[in-house]
Amino acid sequence: MDPAVFPEEIWIKILLYCDVPDIIAFGSTCKYLRKTSDTDYLWKMKWLQLISKVHFRFPDIKCLQLLSVSFKAMCYRLHMVITLGENVPFPKCYHCSGYTCQRNCVEGSSAKVVIEIGNKYTWVITPNFGLRRHFSMFGIPKYNSKTHMEQAQTQNAPGSSTRSKSDAKSLAKRLKLLKLSELGTAKISRPSGPFCVFCNTVKLYREKKRLITHQNDPLCYTRPNPIYQKLINGYCTDTVDVFGIPNVDVVSPAEALLCEGTFPVLKTFIDHLFHQMSLTATLRKPNTVLMFCEPLAMHPTLRKQLLHYLFQEVKVARVCLVPKPLAACAMLDVETCVVIDSGALSTTVAVVIGGRVIPQRWRLLPVGGWHVAYHLKQAMHWQPKEYHQIPISYLDVLAVKERCRLSYNIKNEEKRFGQKASEQINLRVDSYANKPYKVSLGPELYIAPEMMYISLRLPEVIKDVTSGLPEDIMHDCLSHILLTGGNTDLSGFELRLTKDLRELLPEYSKILEVKSCPGTHSWNVAMGSTYVPLAVHPGKH
Repeated sequence: MDPAVFPEEIWIKILLYCDVPDIIAFGSTCKYLRKTSDTDYLWKMKWLQLISKVHFRFPDIKCLQLLSVSFKAMCYRLHMVITLGENVPFPKCYHCSGYTCQRNCVEGSSAKVVIEIGNKYTWVITPNFGLRRHFSMFGIPKYNSKTHMEQAQTQNAPGSSTRSKSDAKSLAKRLKLLKLSELGTAKISRPSGPFCVFCNTVKLYREKKRLITHQNDPLCYTRPNPIYQKLINGYCTDTVDVFGIPNVDVVSPAEALLCEGTFPVLKTFIDHLFHQMSLTATLRKPNTVLMFCEPLAMHPTLRKQLLHYLFQEVKVARVCLVPKPLAACAMLDVETCVVIDSGALSTTVAVVIGGRVIPQRWRLLPVGGWHVAYHLKQAMHWQPKEYHQIPISYLDVLAVKERCRLSYNIKNEEKRFGQKASEQINLRVDSYANKPYKVSLGPELYIAPEMMYISLRLPEVIKDVTSGLPEDIMHDCLSHILLTGGNTDLSGFELRLTKDLRELLPEYSKILEVKSCPGTHSWNVAMGSTYVPLAVHPGKH
């Protein structure tokens, strides 16, 4: 039948009885119906139809038209929020008794949940201002791809279930005759699926047991997975070695934030955080806001996938994506500055003007606090052989870092150190055997930080990102250089950077000021996010 037999008005009335995905699919049948199913009038009517079924408060049609929104996209998103996943009732707000909070309710009494995924730790702040920490790592069991494919093909083959039963019986009889029946009862455990190697001890034990079962076939576990290879950092490698699980890919969700095609890893990790800390019900409350701290290098596709997941699957009420440098600005109430966020594996230098990160004026440097531990490990070749096995991550701890220092003048340090003996540092390396090591470190305590700092080239980078700014803005930026991130906790970091900047930029030496955010620098970004004001559009509630 020719669809043009019916006028467009009739088709629109018919389509209004269909679900949103069906209308979208309907448009792919022919050119005439594609044009009909894409009309703005149809999707406006469908939008009014959908919002009549929910208790949420939305801006009126005129306001939405002024914002140039796509009604088709809005219909699809609302349909997914309503239908996707578990069918749970949406709660009311305790303060205004509505399903969508009024503006004053959001700004005045909102509860904030903060998530900041760093290279080493993930920090979570709950509405009662509880600060929690989790390692930024997750385990994904490996498997023998050839064996897995063979098993899958056998299981999916027609009649395989009946055939497998008879084959199993005949195999058991043969083994019994050969007095090898114990082989028949040996079970090959399957991979557990993604799990947290720190929280799920049952699955960790299962994977270690699976490794013992296949100890004569190590090749099936040592094949690198190309998808996960780019998500493995030094902490991941050390965790595999310490736990003794070469059959598990330990990956970093922080690395997944920067790559396209790695969203499943990020989703699994966030799911685990929500479940472990019982946050899902809280996030669905109308006055609760999820403050997600995003790195400046976050991939745009991944940002879109994250928002779809949070709204459609988790069904959170509100999300605020906070660029990490702005969290430091909010903590110190500064709108124009240079933010240096030096973490475990990387350092970000960003120029912020008027509360906005300038896109062309930020740099990501692949150097951080882990590299101090790396240089310490390199200097331990003269220690007894048993100390050579100490993982780098176990040197990246407070017991070691508080003894390290970034020298104000390296030449004077060398003269002064000749009068001082090496320092003894106690390390607890094996968390299962509780095996302590006493490491003796001497000049490495200032040489390792020096090598890390030289690799950073911070003064040159700051000069580069501020070059060409108007004089008044340059004055504001250089008089407000903010330090955050765990690596900036290193003794002498602030003084050394100030000294080097004054030597590099003598014309600004009188106004140069380097400030540290208050508190422990590791969680500055997470805590600073609680100070970020919630911008609500005047026409929205």
